[in-house]
Amino acid sequence: MNQLTETAARGGGSSPAPDLSPRKGIRAWAASRRWYLALAAVAVCYSAVQLMVTVRVGLGWDESIYVSQVTPGIPPAWFSAPRARGVPLLVAPVTVFTSSVIAIRVYLSLLSGLGLFLAYAPWVRLRPGAAVPAAAALFAGLWTALFYGGEAMPNIWVAFCAVGGTALFFQTKRKGALAGLAIAFAIASLVRPTDASWLALPLVVYGLATRRFRQVGAVVAGLAVGWGEWLVEAALSYGGPLARLSAAGAKNEAGLHFSLGEHLRALDGPILCRFEHPCGDIPLGHVAWFAAIPVLAAVGLWAVRKPARRRPLLIATASGTALALSYILTIGYAAPRFLLPAYALLALPVACGLASVARVQVGRVLVAAAMLAFFVLQGGTLLQRAEDEGAAREPDRLAAEALNGLGISRPCFLYGHAAIQVGYLSGCGMVGITTNYGGYDLPRPIDHALVRGDWVGVLSNRKDTPAGFLASWRRVPLITTATEQWYLYRPPSALAPKSPRHK
Repeated sequence: MNQLTETAARGGGSSPAPDLSPRKGIRAWAASRRWYLALAAVAVCYSAVQLMVTVRVGLGWDESIYVSQVTPGIPPAWFSAPRARGVPLLVAPVTVFTSSVIAIRVYLSLLSGLGLFLAYAPWVRLRPGAAVPAAAALFAGLWTALFYGGEAMPNIWVAFCAVGGTALFFQTKRKGALAGLAIAFAIASLVRPTDASWLALPLVVYGLATRRFRQVGAVVAGLAVGWGEWLVEAALSYGGPLARLSAAGAKNEAGLHFSLGEHLRALDGPILCRFEHPCGDIPLGHVAWFAAIPVLAAVGLWAVRKPARRRPLLIATASGTALALSYILTIGYAAPRFLLPAYALLALPVACGLASVARVQVGRVLVAAAMLAFFVLQGGTLLQRAEDEGAAREPDRLAAEALNGLGISRPCFLYGHAAIQVGYLSGCGMVGITTNYGGYDLPRPIDHALVRGDWVGVLSNRKDTPAGFLASWRRVPLITTATEQWYLYRPPSALAPKSPRHK
């Protein structure tokens, strides 16, 4: 009896064949990875918003310094003691091919979207469900996270490394987790070694207390990469580690402070509350979500009852708090970007807190209304800050174009107001000055440039002559903005470079 006859004899008939269609396979694959796909959707939206809003914003002062270190054909600007080499390394893959600001913005906007996904993806294993994509959305929705995703600045990258590294600390049984943990803190320490150390402190203390020595070793090994580079450079270029730390502390107003008020005033910008850019009044709308962070984080930690799932959230909360306190208590001024790593970590327990509140009908309505208000507020602030910074940086581009029209030639050297930004755009050596241009003696950088035979110009946005040594220099109107007139000072013929040496 063949198989068909035997089946019919049992009265079973032909059983339906399993559905092996590609469509069902795709649905099954997507269902098993739905939270990763949700996280990927958040990351795509994060990059897309940056590409729509911030991609045409020019380079700022700090960015121009970082990018000039790795752009062929542009003399690197002076690299001050507090800075670290991670950001130049981060942008090098694009700057070796082009100095285009838009290319840099597009590259960083796309890379930050990838960074957001890679940072929060390890948390999906620790906390399956919607909480992790929601946490990523909360962090990515901050105007600071959106604005700085495409900026060549360190804090957002430290945030991504801290989030991913904290998750990997608790998953060392997974293949490659220890290596990933070390890499995360190596990148963070190359970008900003002090921040990386504060973020690592709770992990190291907890690891030693619970005898997780392999994880502690991975964290320390990662930190050693960034600190090792920083210390070697200190010995070679800054007179030793102590001299560099002292110079960095003086530049950053390090010491015992209580700058919470400054950080509250900085919640809606400007991007730096220092020098000629004081922050305004305390923005109550932004203070509302800032004040909600510790409350919702506490609710989230309380709602996660299983110790194995609560423990990573507790350490993430401790690391974020350590970073925030390091700025509030040891730095005498504020910038909105400083607390980005804290926001990124605290978004995890906050998302759990929101999920707990949303378990009841009234809570769902409240959470939905709060999230709508949050994203509207952040979006409005992002648009305002992008518009303000774009307008503030546009004169740099116009000045570079005007210099080309006046016959600037390379090698060249610029000194003075916005000389860092304009120098980068013009391919010149540069020394930026905010207030003190010098006295009657010729500043040493200008003297050296003239001796080299460089085309030399001094930029100023003042009506009066900003320094005595410029009294004999020729002043030429450069550009006119809505609020000020820029001038270019050129050396008199006695100081101008000799033509045989000037190309």
